[in-house]
Amino acid sequence: MKKKVVLFFPSPLPYSRQWKGVPLALLAISRVLDKEKYEIIIITRFNHENPELEVLKQVKDAICLGISAMTGFQIKDGLKIAKIVKQKYPNLPIVWGGWHPSILPTETLKNKYVDIVVKGEGDRTFPELVHALEKKSDLKLVKGIGFKKKGKMIFTSTRPLEDINDLPSLPYHLIKVDQYIFGTEYGKRTLPYISSYGCPHRCGFCVEQIVNQRKWVAQKSERVVSEWENLIKRYNIDSIAVYDSNFFVDEDRVYKICNSLNKKKYRIKWGNANGRVPQLVKYNQRTWKAMEKSGCSMILTGAESGSQSALDLIEKDMNVDEIIKFTRLCKKYHIKILYSFLVGLPWSKDQKENENFINREYQATLSLIAKLLKISNRNRYTYYIFLPYPGAPLFDRAVDLGLKIPRNLVGWSEYLMSPEDAFNTVINQRWITAKQARLTAMLTQYIFGLMDNDTYGVIKQRVPKGIKRFLFVNAYQLGLTLAKLRWKFKFFDYPIDYRIFVLVHQYTGLV
Repeated sequence: MKKKVVLFFPSPLPYSRQWKGVPLALLAISRVLDKEKYEIIIITRFNHENPELEVLKQVKDAICLGISAMTGFQIKDGLKIAKIVKQKYPNLPIVWGGWHPSILPTETLKNKYVDIVVKGEGDRTFPELVHALEKKSDLKLVKGIGFKKKGKMIFTSTRPLEDINDLPSLPYHLIKVDQYIFGTEYGKRTLPYISSYGCPHRCGFCVEQIVNQRKWVAQKSERVVSEWENLIKRYNIDSIAVYDSNFFVDEDRVYKICNSLNKKKYRIKWGNANGRVPQLVKYNQRTWKAMEKSGCSMILTGAESGSQSALDLIEKDMNVDEIIKFTRLCKKYHIKILYSFLVGLPWSKDQKENENFINREYQATLSLIAKLLKISNRNRYTYYIFLPYPGAPLFDRAVDLGLKIPRNLVGWSEYLMSPEDAFNTVINQRWITAKQARLTAMLTQYIFGLMDNDTYGVIKQRVPKGIKRFLFVNAYQLGLTLAKLRWKFKFFDYPIDYRIFVLVHQYTGLV
């Protein structure tokens, strides 16, 4: 048998919406095996016309098939592939990892198309598992997994989060990188990257504290800069999207990264880096200046709500005034903010109390956003309906208040609500009405989306020149005018224009 491993990254989105992104999780679990000269085959729906046939072709002589999945559609897509493989190669081990198997390993392992689960970060666990499968040695010796044996489920001890500086760099050469490079508002050739694992904070909606026990490990600043330098030279990129759960935990590390980039005089932009407002407002001026000079173009942060009651409920350890201060700081240093807000928290068993609480949430948050827009008009605001993620602290509260949850892996594949079409999507939680859900999607996609000039520029470049671009520009300007009027007068009823916007999005994928 060849030293070969096949990995499949299921689509996070329904098949009608093409997903394009680097499967960082699969690169991470491949880094050790790649150094050991294993043949690693990574398959996604984006880079294969018929992934089902490609998987069947490649697993014929493989040690195992690995599938990474978060809760939601990735489970559905992963199960589709696993079923096809299991029917043709019943003895081939199918290994599931990622957020969902880490959070609900027992429930995941119960499914007949799952042979082994990896709990937590798989960078070290998966290679050890592959070695054990290859040598047919005892799986009980591999930390951080669950497996089936003679009809019983066996789970090994938890593997602690290790120093990722002891691991090789991500093996981007395993994928055709040019197929995954995309344009953003801060670059024409942007490549995703990750420099740390975990987060030390306690947000009530987040499962980081379950998966990584509120620990945080990060690559040293010198290594980050060295890897960015390699990516710039090797793939001719002009920007990097940082996908850490929390990039800004260590201010000294951030400063050293930025200062080193400045000394090397790279013309690189970087953005999407996730950070917490209370932490960043305490950064000293030296760090902010270094960030700006180094090309920091956008910070992603969870503002969550303009309601202090809501912030306290989710244990955000933040106050509204800090959000305002943070916005002023980012404007001063010319850094765009991608704000994320939540609505529909589990407040009470009484439906009327919930409705009143959500109305207050809306009023407080929209009032806050109005203030932030007066400070700067270049930030982006995204609004999401809160749906408890299994394992997060607020999940148990939601269940106590009546949330109906799936009881098997198939059920979890349809748990997360996509706001893509708020007119037709079933709402999976009881604290928000269909009308309120539609307003949330309308604000994010239509009103705040069209008011983001940077996004407009990115989308415009995707439209071919000529009549199509002419139609796009004029339709966009009409939509923007209507969106601005709705926002100005806070009039969100009779959303015929939004309905048209949704249809355009569904059939063109442009906005």
